[in-house]
Amino acid sequence: MKSWTDDEYCLYVNAREYAPLWVILADRTQSQDENLWQQYIPVFSRLILHWQRLGFIKLHRGSEWPAPDGGDEVSLEKAAGVVEDPASWKYEAEPKVFWYITVGDRDIDELEESMELQ
Repeated sequence: MKSWTDDEYCLYVNAREYAPLWVILADRTQSQDENLWQQYIPVFSRLILHWQRLGFIKLHRGSEWPAPDGGDEVSLEKAAGVVEDPASWKYEAEPKVFWYITVGDRDIDELEESMELQ
């Protein structure tokens, strides 16, 4: 069985919940301090892009919540520009754009299996 890092587990749980990007940071830090969140943006940006490339998660953009129901999937080519931009991770009380992650087309168990073979 794969040994999950705290970051991987946090991302996996949040993808299953259609979480906005800022929620991932709040969950990981267990804090509402956005300054504390900043250190995790590069970590989760890399992980999101890697898992999106493998098909385990998707990134969505929408004008209402939840974005997957009223938004569009963000292509891998455009995803880097979103997740690497600190503005995409900011909490807003009334956002004009919602950035969400969801589960992908591949089951995360495939990630566990591939890690066991290494």
